[in-house]
Amino acid sequence: MKKKALFLLPLFFYACSDSGESPFIEIKKLYINVDPQAEEVVKEDYANRMDELPALKVGDKIEAFLSLDGNGAELKTFKLQNDVEVKTELHYNKTEVSTEGNLTDAEKGQLRFKDGVTKTSVMVQATVEKVESNGDVQLTFYLSSKAECEGAQEMIGLKIKEEKTQE
Repeated sequence: MKKKALFLLPLFFYACSDSGESPFIEIKKLYINVDPQAEEVVKEDYANRMDELPALKVGDKIEAFLSLDGNGAELKTFKLQNDVEVKTELHYNKTEVSTEGNLTDAEKGQLRFKDGVTKTSVMVQATVEKVESNGDVQLTFYLSSKAECEGAQEMIGLKIKEEKTQE
């Protein structure tokens, strides 16, 4: 009996990878507010053209609307990691997220979903707080489901520029 079970084990992993059960993250909208002091705030959607993102400076704001999908399985956790130059805030449906224990900590960018949640959306607001030199900054998102499959990862790469002070 054990030999038969061991023989079937690789089939379970193969089935998971081919069945498309892995969760996925889709960036639905990505707004950049490149001049918050302007009289008229102009937000441009860069979700489908991330290679055209403008270089950001201190005070610029980013809003990313994410669609999280367990691909048929229940969602387990969502995690946001960001570089220190960017301050972030999560907005989500509080009725879909567990408040038990310390599994959810929105300030640390971590959400644990309640049983039965297979799809949801999250909005991430980010503000560039400091720029020490020109370079790249990342917002990275991780999503896992209760299926025994690999989780999903999505990243938004942001270019930042140091403002020259006039003397």
